[in-house]
Amino acid sequence: MDTLPPALGFAELPAHNDLGGIQSLLLGANMRRSRGLVVVALAFSLIGGAFLGVSGSAAADPSPSSSSPPTPSAPVTATPTGQGTTSASPPAKTARPTVVSGFAATLNQYWQVSFHGCLALRDGVPGSVPSLAGLTIQYAADRNGPWRPLGGLAKRPSQGCGHGGLAFSGVLPTRLNYAYYRATYAGGTDKAGTGYLGSVSGKVLAWKYGTRFSSFAISQQTVAKGSQLTISGQLLYYSGAWRSHAGQQVLIILRPHGSGTWYWIAKSKTDSAGRFSATFTDPVSATWSAEYTGNSTNLAAVAPNHDVRLR
Repeated sequence: MDTLPPALGFAELPAHNDLGGIQSLLLGANMRRSRGLVVVALAFSLIGGAFLGVSGSAAADPSPSSSSPPTPSAPVTATPTGQGTTSASPPAKTARPTVVSGFAATLNQYWQVSFHGCLALRDGVPGSVPSLAGLTIQYAADRNGPWRPLGGLAKRPSQGCGHGGLAFSGVLPTRLNYAYYRATYAGGTDKAGTGYLGSVSGKVLAWKYGTRFSSFAISQQTVAKGSQLTISGQLLYYSGAWRSHAGQQVLIILRPHGSGTWYWIAKSKTDSAGRFSATFTDPVSATWSAEYTGNSTNLAAVAPNHDVRLR
């Protein structure tokens, strides 16, 4: 039985919705383009509507509704009512049972869940699964639900697996730092009219510690050309309570006014209280923030934005 790690709480996706651009702007050797993945990935999960997963193999469905995979009803055949030469109805086709096996899910530091598995027929059942249509990934904060849709699969060629099955994989933005995941198949019918029963995979737990910037400040909002700017803040992680995240590297990032691209200009390491600070010559009027890229145990985080004008 899966259990909560000691004093692990829940952390929602950090609120940051500034997408990094793709065009580079050369502003001197003292600036380097930010990884951008954190900014993009965190924003990506907050925008409403349907959108493609980062891998291009999954499509997210932000609907909060929860549903159990329906089971197709038994086939119905007409009963002859007349006498004489009325032809008999064709024999009913029995729906074929399916199974979702080998399901696995992992959470990376950028709030993305990678998953894979196999949708197949049960051993001894003739035929093969016609497609992955009707297969969705669900998540829940508790192992017993309620289950909510995380996303479906984009159409693409699939390799065979199991007994007459099709392999599936993808990447989807998640909404919780600690959640259970499963794959559900709603069942379906092939072109010949053969039915396939729904099935559900086993439950998989994936989690990382949540992180956030509890404070983020700039020394001034208007800076004279050639003058210095100081940026400071504090980074915390959650384990029963919000705690100081010491010894972590924080990138000071900026997006020049009129540009869609984020760059990093300085790196700072947090002290025992999780605090960081960096002072440097301000190169351009820009929107400033800080970026923590996370690691194998902690999720990434992005600080709020502050505008600074160079005069």
